Amino acid sequence: MRNFRQVALAGATALAVTFSSTAVAAAQNETTKVESGPSLSHEIGKHLDSGTTADGRAIFGVQKEGFEEQPAWAKLLYGLLIFNSAAAFFGLIVGPAYNFIVHGPINFR
Repeated sequence: MRNFRQVALAGATALAVTFSSTAVAAAQNETTKVESGPSLSHEIGKHLDSGTTADGRAIFGVQKEGFEEQPAWAKLLYGLLIFNSAAAFFGLIVGPAYNFIVHGPINFR
């Protein structure tokens, strides 16, 4: 019987906590709209030529003709692709190989 009382008390407590904050969340306050300037993401987008379209063949093509004319955001994403590919290779191949060599069944040190 003691376990049933504890379960009932825990359930009642959970319901009380759940529904006690509902009135506070439902209360609506009037908010004043504050005029502000452009956001940080807008400023970054302006510096990266966010309005300019990119040509995928110029970025990912074998000959890289026209790569210099691509917008800065496309070049940044291409650089991130190369970095993430190297990090994935390191994490999937080099890291486990090193772990096997150092901590594996045959100790090479």
